[in-house]
Amino acid sequence: MTKMVWKTGAVTDLAQLLKSSTITQSAAVGAATVYHFNHDGQEKIAISLPDELAVVIELNSNAQQRRRRIDPAKMEAEAASANTSTAAAKVAE
Repeated sequence: MTKMVWKTGAVTDLAQLLKSSTITQSAAVGAATVYHFNHDGQEKIAISLPDELAVVIELNSNAQQRRRRIDPAKMEAEAASANTSTAAAKVAE
């Protein structure tokens, strides 16, 4: 399961993203610039490259959705069975 994903794009797209974000930290590393920022409540890292490209790295928001899927029909059947068992136990009292 991938916990992080990255996307590439133009530096102009990164500039727009950073305008609507809170920058925590930035630093020049050689010809690149690294940004640590928060956008829409999610912590991200971006690297502005010298060839007018940028890479944005973030946590995979779909990581939670990759868990085992529970069949809704089975859940309803189990709930109905539990309700029947509870009713039968009350009658027995």
